[in-house]
Amino acid sequence: MRVTLRDVAEASGVSVMAVSKVLHGTSRSVRVSEQTSEKILRIAKQLEYRPNSVARSLRSRRTKMVALVFQHVYRVGEDNPYHSLLLNGVMSALFPQGYTLSLCPDLGKSDAPEMIDDGRFDGVLWVRPDHTEGASRRLTNLQLPLVVMHAPPGDSRDLPTYCIDNPRALQIIVQHLVELGHKRITFVVDKINSHTTEGLDRGDCFLKAAEEAGVEGRIWAWDETIESFEARLSEDFHETALAAFSDALAGRILITCQQLNIKVPEELSVVGFDSSSFCERTVPPLTSLHQQVEKMAYDATTHLLEIIQGDLSEQQRRERLSNIYDCVLIVRASTCMPSLRKIQI
Repeated sequence: MRVTLRDVAEASGVSVMAVSKVLHGTSRSVRVSEQTSEKILRIAKQLEYRPNSVARSLRSRRTKMVALVFQHVYRVGEDNPYHSLLLNGVMSALFPQGYTLSLCPDLGKSDAPEMIDDGRFDGVLWVRPDHTEGASRRLTNLQLPLVVMHAPPGDSRDLPTYCIDNPRALQIIVQHLVELGHKRITFVVDKINSHTTEGLDRGDCFLKAAEEAGVEGRIWAWDETIESFEARLSEDFHETALAAFSDALAGRILITCQQLNIKVPEELSVVGFDSSSFCERTVPPLTSLHQQVEKMAYDATTHLLEIIQGDLSEQQRRERLSNIYDCVLIVRASTCMPSLRKIQI
């Protein structure tokens, strides 16, 4: 049977409030002598007393748990190191402060029966929200401390946002390909991220960068099948370079090119986004736009904890609503001058 505060109090010959004062730091109005405190601690150890975390959270109205709402993560592996970088950043901020993490892939869906703010969590880190009415409503109505990652500034209605400088990032990518001689470039996004705020933002930024550079740019929401890839490259547009939404998607493009005997970069240049260690293992090594995923996640989570703990004034909260990160292109072997002949499928 679980040992309770009352058991410790009876064995120590003191009140429950005195035990709570010594063991939990509550009952501030109660004074306990040093001798009595030592006795309570000794007896609690002898009885192997363990605090009831549920009861403590009810008293303090804190669960010491943070929700990571990322509705599109189902597997963490070497083929998509973004997730590992994200989790490392979040955990390195949470765990030293005694918080636990709950991955919540379904809570971001507008039709989910659960409520995010049902008392389970002290705060929410929402990663890459969908650009839908349901997701927007959830963000607006949430009655918990909330920080958003991968959402353009101003997109989340006065919520703290952490995001790479997407306009600059796509400008750098397009500039690199144009300098190599590419005139027809396509931005490739996977079906899932084609509906996220950042997926849409990067697409818009790409089109603007292509227009400013005086080249043809198009957006393609790829279903990641070899059949649709083959059909795409058979169309009249005939792009000579693909800029992918992520390293993981760029990796899928490289594999598909191998299956179709398309030479990268001789026949088709490919650029990724994240520039993780994964880029060194692809064939060929992947040119990619580097963003500081782990630092961004750490900073966003630290900001969330500061809000939860009440460490920020209203002025500080206003000053830190928009957090934009610089980026740099890491050029590897997956890009070169375009071939003069059309890819044969």
